[in-house]
Amino acid sequence: MIQADLDELRIPEKELEDLSGIALSDGFLGNFYHPDTLRNGKKLFAFLLHELLIFCVTLVVSLPVALLANKHEVSSASDAEIFVRVLQLTLGLSLAITVAWNVYQWLKAKPLATLAGLLDEVEKYHEVIKALDIIDRLTAAGNLQANLINRQDAIEALKITRKSLVCALKTERILRENQKFIGRRYELFANIESNFAALMALDVSDRASEYGRLLNEALEIGMSVHKEVKKLQNGK
Repeated sequence: MIQADLDELRIPEKELEDLSGIALSDGFLGNFYHPDTLRNGKKLFAFLLHELLIFCVTLVVSLPVALLANKHEVSSASDAEIFVRVLQLTLGLSLAITVAWNVYQWLKAKPLATLAGLLDEVEKYHEVIKALDIIDRLTAAGNLQANLINRQDAIEALKITRKSLVCALKTERILRENQKFIGRRYELFANIESNFAALMALDVSDRASEYGRLLNEALEIGMSVHKEVKKLQNGK
């Protein structure tokens, strides 16, 4: 069972939904604009399966239209010619509808590109917590020395990273929902800058150790979040 201090560091899906204002469990449009989709085998397979299902639905809609369009050709053309025409028209209409639907989804998901990137960082953050939990179990089992590394530094880095992620998600939502000047964003930017400075001040000299590696990963996540927020701050 995961230790309580690590469990408290997680950002549950319900909290992510509250922070982002997006119902992730109902299907997140940002997945359509997700930079990791083509690199992740499972996500790519799910995406292609989703596209195939859409195409099959459009076939059901297009077939009656194609039959109706060729009903006057029954007396003047052979069965084979009618079949080819209906097939061509059905496939053409289905392809056109599928492309149009994808374009619509892409345009709708485009504003969520930054959110998708931040959720990527949340996934990496959770992977670090999971790795830290595994190391805790190995230590408890006697496979690692209990005093080999400074666990508290890793926990502190994760706490600061969590704060930065929460601030970044809040900022992204505010800027997404309010395109004009937002006074509150400067307070959020200040919090992120403060958290980033605290994160960089941590001692990461022991990078050769397992906890040092995890701490380094936490720093990289924090820097990625900092970079994304800088883009938002500059309006890019």
